[in-house]
Amino acid sequence: MLPLDLSFAVLRVTLRALEPVHLPPFPGSKLEGAFGRALYRLACTQPQRETCQGCPLQTICPYGLSYAPRLPEGMQVSSLGTPPRPIIFRVAYGEEQWLDAGETLTFGLVVVGHAVTQLPYLLAALREVGREGLGRTRGRLELEEVRSVQPYTGEEVTLLRGADVGVNLSPLLLRAGELPPVLGERLRLHLRSPLHIKAGGQMAGHLHFPVLLRALQRRMGNLEQIHGGATSRGADFTRLPLLARDVETVRQDLRLVSQLRKGSRPQQKTNMEGLVGTVEYRGDFTPFASLLRSGEQLGVGKWAHFGAGLYDLEAAG
Repeated sequence: MLPLDLSFAVLRVTLRALEPVHLPPFPGSKLEGAFGRALYRLACTQPQRETCQGCPLQTICPYGLSYAPRLPEGMQVSSLGTPPRPIIFRVAYGEEQWLDAGETLTFGLVVVGHAVTQLPYLLAALREVGREGLGRTRGRLELEEVRSVQPYTGEEVTLLRGADVGVNLSPLLLRAGELPPVLGERLRLHLRSPLHIKAGGQMAGHLHFPVLLRALQRRMGNLEQIHGGATSRGADFTRLPLLARDVETVRQDLRLVSQLRKGSRPQQKTNMEGLVGTVEYRGDFTPFASLLRSGEQLGVGKWAHFGAGLYDLEAAG
């Protein structure tokens, strides 16, 4: 089992539409972009800079810590082009959404590791996230509620409600090493948003367990070493992939989906594509439980901070 000293808080955010809002099938990048702009306006004290790089406040600024995190000193990872962000949106892929005034939009937001200390700024940014308008219609929304949830026990606490002045800064914290076990010899994985994992230099079209395990190990190790306790630094990352070969893929029912994403600069566009559907595995999942459960909350693969690579686990008999 990979040692992971990583805590995180799972938030459930509810916005209420003030006017019609039209959202794409996968609205994660829209929400992430609006949240990032709101946090930037609240936190950045040097807006004349084009990037956070070189800013003397980057390591203490709530925006810099969340959107431009640095690698810790002495950490050398050749495969890690960009450090993973500690703010993760949880948004499922579905149909285009048309919200009328008065209807609500609910999504998840996970705050990882040291970023929990920035919760006052993050909650303030959530107040602003819908005020400039979202989606094709640029429809405005207002914050209705932010709750901290424990997804495995059902426990919840309210952090922020509408325009209330009072704020609760004590979210429910989960720890990667204390998540529920994965029981049974058959496991069903439901991909709820596009999963894009590279295998052999290209996107994997089949989600065999060793491919998934390597991606989970890479993502959780990077998150833990950058935003957590870094106990996995120097750990043996070869043992679990070898054990993963014994897990059999019983059935795959996957399809490829894609969505065009516009960047912050003119003509900057990306085709976000990945797999959604169901995969069933058979084997002993005990050694992989903390990674599987962590991925269930923190996502895996490319664009995970937008909410891509989101899945649910279910015992399959």
